[in-house]
Amino acid sequence: MLNEEKMTIVKMIDERFGELVKVMKKERGYSLHEISDRTNLSPSYIYRVIRGHRFALLETKLNILLNCFKMEEEVEIYLKMVIKNKESLKKITD
Repeated sequence: MLNEEKMTIVKMIDERFGELVKVMKKERGYSLHEISDRTNLSPSYIYRVIRGHRFALLETKLNILLNCFKMEEEVEIYLKMVIKNKESLKKITD
């Protein structure tokens, strides 16, 4: 069973991604430019994601989580959740 901290992170990836990036940025002491260098995303784009002014696509979420914060385990859990939800939606629409 997953611990509560990992489940909270996975939920944040799904529902409050900008807030998660802000927390991780602060915890690790990263600047917007450091995140930008690690992800090849512009600092202004990252800032807008953090502030909730931009929606982060799945590809962007994975880029930030894997290339910047090295959150492989959390990403794996999140992707399993996304796939499971997609299968549930497919059953409803069939």
